[in-house]
Amino acid sequence: MESCAKCSLGLNAGATLGASIVRACQLAMAVPRGPVFVSVPMEMLLHPAQGELPAAVYPRMASADAASVRELAAALVEARNPILITEELGKSPYAVPPLVELAEALGAPVFEAWHPDYVNFPRGHALYGGIAVEEMPSLVEEADLVFLVEAVAPWHPPGSLPRAGTRVATLGEDPLHSRLPLWNFRADLVVTGEAGASLAAIVEEVGRALPAGSRRAATERWSERNARVRQSWRDEALACARREPIDTRWVMHELNALLPRDAIVVNETITHRIHMHRLLDRLEPGDFYESSYGGLGMGLGTALGIKAAHPTRPVVVLMGDGALHYNPVVASFGAAQEHGLPLMVVLFDNSGYLSQKGDVVHEFPHGHAVKSGRFVGTSISPRPDYPLLARAYGGWGERVESPHDLREVAARGLAAAAHGQLALVHVILAPVNPGPS
Repeated sequence: MESCAKCSLGLNAGATLGASIVRACQLAMAVPRGPVFVSVPMEMLLHPAQGELPAAVYPRMASADAASVRELAAALVEARNPILITEELGKSPYAVPPLVELAEALGAPVFEAWHPDYVNFPRGHALYGGIAVEEMPSLVEEADLVFLVEAVAPWHPPGSLPRAGTRVATLGEDPLHSRLPLWNFRADLVVTGEAGASLAAIVEEVGRALPAGSRRAATERWSERNARVRQSWRDEALACARREPIDTRWVMHELNALLPRDAIVVNETITHRIHMHRLLDRLEPGDFYESSYGGLGMGLGTALGIKAAHPTRPVVVLMGDGALHYNPVVASFGAAQEHGLPLMVVLFDNSGYLSQKGDVVHEFPHGHAVKSGRFVGTSISPRPDYPLLARAYGGWGERVESPHDLREVAARGLAAAAHGQLALVHVILAPVNPGPS
């Protein structure tokens, strides 16, 4: 995964502060785009700013060159069974519509790689195949062209796919991910360019070569497949409607039905995230941000920043109890109260670190922990009264243990946040370590 900051700037003179901030913004917007860390000594903040700020001229994002666009479009048209894989395209929501047009022109499905940080394709679209974690190997094996669009890690391990006869093309502002120490996915055609404009140009070329409706059969085939898969996910969730303790799939089903259309979701869950992506299918580009990228502890801060940028929109944070312990909860809840930034936190409480327990089971299936049923350091016990934390900062909090009560409690949380209160919905799940039977 990519580093948190693309570069760092250190200041050694107060007179350079303004210019350094402008430069940091310019660097953040330059290819490859990403956050910039600015280190400002405290003593520089104790004096008035000096001098005029320079004009902030930002670099323009370049589209792919015409020859590369033509070559890539020709490869897509020639392919009999292309599939498209994306992971970070939704960072620029305006780049999503051209991908939709391309998929529709080709009759090709769009899958998201294992860790999408944004909504990269409309979840309800007939050609959206979801995050095909288990199915990705077979899907890629069937394809004769795999088109990676702003995808960091489309499958794992990298060398496992695709088969020898399948071509791989990749498009992005930094398609070889120069900030990563290793990116060893095979690529037969590498195209550099801002994805939105580049995809629009590719769509034009494809449109000239393919008559409208010529890929109807492929569209119908993939639409039927995707509809079956999505229905199976919904059926699994509905089967959990009376299951106690509450199942993650039921939580996502209920939130999908309840969340306002203008809600923004911030995720900092690990073991719950696949069900979240599969079942929160009403989210549109710009409605979702991932904060468990490379570590934990950023969820509440990310959500506060998003709420500050979108003060009129509901911001809902999905977080595990383990992740909550990585966050600066006191400071974040205090900031929410002080600055009028109400969030709704949905806390998935399984009394521990399920991801860490899963790693032990996966890596040491015959080890002492698995044999004894004792996984040291993975429990959070006794269970804290998390709603008290919200109430301590003028907020609202409620615990829910029955799947029947979940929607009603979540609705009260949304109402509290809409009235300016921090809200915490404490959902009790099956414990990570249930103890002796």
